[in-house]
Amino acid sequence: MDERPVELTRALRALAALVAVGGITVVLIVIFHDSLIRSWAEGNPATRHLLRTEGLAAVKAGTVRPPHFVAPALTMYVVIASLLWVLGAFLRNGFEWGRIGITVLLVFTAVASVGAVLTEPPALFVVCTFVAMAIGIGSLVLMWLPPVTRYIHPPAAEAPRPADAAPAVPATRG
Repeated sequence: MDERPVELTRALRALAALVAVGGITVVLIVIFHDSLIRSWAEGNPATRHLLRTEGLAAVKAGTVRPPHFVAPALTMYVVIASLLWVLGAFLRNGFEWGRIGITVLLVFTAVASVGAVLTEPPALFVVCTFVAMAIGIGSLVLMWLPPVTRYIHPPAAEAPRPADAAPAVPATRG
């Protein structure tokens, strides 16, 4: 295979940027944990009144427990970042299924992200989600461009022959 196309390099850099945005989002989840709980309590009919009358401490100590945000976010980040790293290595080396795997992973992550935005989290997390989705879409567009496809599936004339293959013999006219 020839040298990697610039579109592939940019797609892989976009994936690295996506991992960085995910890491920043996890840090923000840790920092703004109370804001997430407050937002969840406002959207939950069983805890809304408690939040408004007795405050956030009462919600945390109440019978309806707020969801855990930090542990699932950290776990999801590690899993997705690891998958992107492994699949990106395969894509970098010209394996089609690396590109397909990244595409499937990003599509499912986008669906989950839209679901998260529909729960009306604080605006900061909505912005992080849309930034991540824009980077993911950009990466997908770049990795499915024709130069990347030609890199993964080179024309037959450029495809390397196996070392143990017999040399081609020209056909004779008879």
